Amino acid sequence: MKRKVVFLNFTLLFLLICSIISNVDATKYSMGVQNNQELIWKCNVCNQIEMDNIFGNDWDDSGIFENLSKGKRMKWRIGNIEVDETFIKLNFSMWRWTSRNIWGVKDKDSQIIFFSNPNDYTKDLYFSSYSSLVPFWFPVPVGEYMGGLKLNKWYDVDNRVLPTLNVEIEKDTILPGFPSKDIKIIAIYDDQGILNSYKLYTKGNVVIIEISFYSLPPYVIPTLIGLTIGLSLSIILYIFKKRRSESVSL
Repeated sequence: MKRKVVFLNFTLLFLLICSIISNVDATKYSMGVQNNQELIWKCNVCNQIEMDNIFGNDWDDSGIFENLSKGKRMKWRIGNIEVDETFIKLNFSMWRWTSRNIWGVKDKDSQIIFFSNPNDYTKDLYFSSYSSLVPFWFPVPVGEYMGGLKLNKWYDVDNRVLPTLNVEIEKDTILPGFPSKDIKIIAIYDDQGILNSYKLYTKGNVVIIEISFYSLPPYVIPTLIGLTIGLSLSIILYIFKKRRSESVSL
């Protein structure tokens, strides 16, 4: 009888472990953003002289930092979204960093491609193809996706509060002479996988670049529309009552 109980408990434990493993493996990564959604980032700090010293005079000639300076904004408009068993593809139109209030015509169309399974990446992955050294967007759930990547020693994933990439890059480790000094980056992402905060530091925690997500949350626009309609109705009602009161007094 005891053997049967032990065997039954062992079987149940084995099935529970298998269930947990299968649930972990079954995580499906997808898009946190939607078609036609607009994403805007604002540059709050940009020490161009220090960036010239660290990365050379052409650091802002191309890539995500093209034309970057303090006070400017960059916009993406999400286009076609593709998710299958192999790849997650995000197509978007891009307006480069500008201080204009009117965006005008888009500067270019671009695409971000991730493997649908983060384990498909090779060991020691790093984002040297990005001038920011981190992506501005990740698939969701972003914490689990980042945690599944086989990143090199520059990167440390912190999911304790918000999904965060902590990056420490020593002098001359990207290319000989680049960067010209040790740097640190803290990149924080929201639940849509969007880069919410980006800070690049040098020794002494001196901020060289700071970028923050600038778009209004999805619930804000309907709220503003509702308040506008409500205010308009209140004004109309007030005018109507006032005129009615004046006509009665006459």
